[in-house]
Parts: sequence; structure tokens; C-alpha cells
Amino acid sequence: MSSPASRSWGVLALLLALGTFAFVLQSVGAAQDKPAPEAPSCKFCQSTGRQPCTEHPKTECESEDEVLYCSMIVDCAVCAGTGFMVCEECKSDIARSALEKKKGEIAKYRIKNEGLDKKMNRALPKVETKHFILVFDLERIKVDKKFINQHEGLHLYAKRLEQLYDDYVARQMLGDKDFREKFKVFIWWLPKDHEEGALAFCGQNAKGGVKLMGGTPAYSVCGNKQNFQDDEKLHRNIVHSVTHLMLSAQQSPAWIGNIKGGWLDEGLAHWFEDRYWGICDNYCYQEQNSNVDFKSGKYRLAIRKLVEADKVPSAAQIFERNTDTLTLPEHAAAFSYVDYFLSRDGEKFKQLVAKMKKKVPTRDAMKEIYGFGPIEFEGLWKAWVLQTYPTK
Repeated sequence: MSSPASRSWGVLALLLALGTFAFVLQSVGAAQDKPAPEAPSCKFCQSTGRQPCTEHPKTECESEDEVLYCSMIVDCAVCAGTGFMVCEECKSDIARSALEKKKGEIAKYRIKNEGLDKKMNRALPKVETKHFILVFDLERIKVDKKFINQHEGLHLYAKRLEQLYDDYVARQMLGDKDFREKFKVFIWWLPKDHEEGALAFCGQNAKGGVKLMGGTPAYSVCGNKQNFQDDEKLHRNIVHSVTHLMLSAQQSPAWIGNIKGGWLDEGLAHWFEDRYWGICDNYCYQEQNSNVDFKSGKYRLAIRKLVEADKVPSAAQIFERNTDTLTLPEHAAAFSYVDYFLSRDGEKFKQLVAKMKKKVPTRDAMKEIYGFGPIEFEGLWKAWVLQTYPTK
């Protein structure tokens, strides 16, 4: 004969079992009530209404969605530069209409960019994106141990530029309204083309990269192996140099590198190099481009050691420099100043840029925006470096 306690446990077990059974039935019912995902109505195109153009590799066709116009396939008799054609199976009217609209837009961008070809007396390999016009004159480039052709390289660098733009505006809470025109970037293979292109599009020429600062920003560089050993070095140079363009072009357009704002001009360009690679090895000089280096480009460790040894250049001195007069240790310190300010507040950094573009001295602009002058800043910055920068 069972005890009252055992009978109670038996009842409890039965109730739990019934509850579990009810829950299972409810779950099964819910699963049956939930509609199954619909299969694509057209398995041939996965209901997109379009297929990659038969005249081009599929991966290259897909990259056309990321640009507004690409000169490399604009003459295609099948896709007219869109990279796609209407699905032969479902013959979607919606897709047909969208592709016809894009063909019309591509034709307009083609006419718009004909001026670039006329200046160089030849058809240039180029794309236009939301924020850039890029000429990529390298027939092929080795990326991640694999050679890619010119069309792929053109789209790769266009994508990289758009990613840099998005990152740049996010740092300072900027928007498209803060820039007047698209950025033009020219990457040449032959030194002769770079010299002619730099003169035609940037108003001057030099052996190294040439920048046109301000409201109509442009950058020209010879990207062959004599100047850049690999894709990473070329990419890093583009990031550094285009950062200069963005800083000079953002409202109100002005280059602060020649009005004692060299620390911010170079510091921000170095900051983006460090952000992606942890290395800073690009230096901009107006009179010459020197293939120089400072502590293997490892600025954070170098600055920490200088601060610890009390050998870092003074902030008051650096705040008076133009871009072309910064020494190598001052380049590293300038990077770190920008690093410090961006870590505090991107919105205030934007205000600092705006003040300096109006020729307000760094010490006065800093005092107004952050509430401290160069001496107090230096103490705060050094303490921050010792707290946050690596020791090895």
C-alpha cells in the first residue's frame, strides 16, 4: 500500500507528463499552422528576373551592381554595361524595366566621363560610384597571392574607396552634404601617363603622388611595381592620400596643411593607415616624396617609448608645423594627437577641423572646443598614451 507522500509524487509526475504532452501538441500545431517558405517561382533566376550577362564572368557581372557606370563593359551588345540580361525563362517585365532604366543612366554617365578620355587622348578604364570617379590603368594586379585582371582590379579599388568614405564620414558624423563634388582618383601604370594625368587633372605633376586639394579633389599616382611592391602598399597609399582629399574637401573646402595645420592633415591620414594595417609608412611632402620610415611604421609603440623617455616633441612646436615641415617623430606624434581626439568625441573633432579651416590657430580652437590649451592637452595626452598604448 502506497503512502500519501508517494501518491502525491505520482500525481505531480502525471501532471508534468500531461503538461509536456500538451506543449508538444501545441508546438506541432504551431509548426503546422506556420506557412512553409515559398519556393522561387522561377528556379532559373531565383525569381530575380535577370541573369548574368553571357559575355562576362558571373562574378564580374555581380560587381556592376556596386557602381553607377563601368567603361570596361559599356560597349557590350548584350547587357549594354549593366552586367545582366532579362531571364530567358520568366521574362520578368519588372526586371526588364529596371535594366532599361539602368541602361539609360549608364549612357548619361558615359557622356559625362568622356572629358577624362579627351584629356588623355584615349579611352580610360574607369568606373563611377556614388562618391568617386576612378581610373585604374593597371592591366592586372596580384591580390592575396592571386592575379586579378584590370576589370576586377577596377571594381576592387572602387569598392575599397567607398568603404573608406563610409568609415571616414562615420568618424566625424559627416554626410554627403558636407562635400561638393565626387573625388577623382587616377592609378596609372606608366610614369609618363601619371605625369600627363597629374598635370591634366591635378594641375601639377611630380614623380610621386599628386593631390589637388579643396572642393574639386583629385589624386594621381603611378601604381606600378617600381613604386609599390604589392597591392597592400598601393592600397595603403590610396587610403592615406584620399584621406587628405576628404579632409580638404569637407565643409568648408580648404587645405589646412599649409596654414599650420600639418599635424591634423598628416595625423588623420596616418590614423586611417594605422586603423586598417597597424602601420604608417606614407609621408607627404610638397617638394619631394621620400621613401622613408620611422620605427617600422609602428607608431603606437614608438610614441609610448618617446613619452616614457620624455623625448616626445612638444605639442606647442608641432601645432605650428605645416605638412611639409613635420619631422618623422612629429608625424608619429601627430597621428597620436588625432587618435586621442577621435577617441574622445568625433563630433568635436569635426568642429576642430572647421575652426582650423577658418585659420583659427590650433591652441585657440582647442581651447574653445575642448576647454584646454596646449600645456594641459599635453599632460592629458601623455597620460592617455601610457594608459592605452602597447608596451611591446
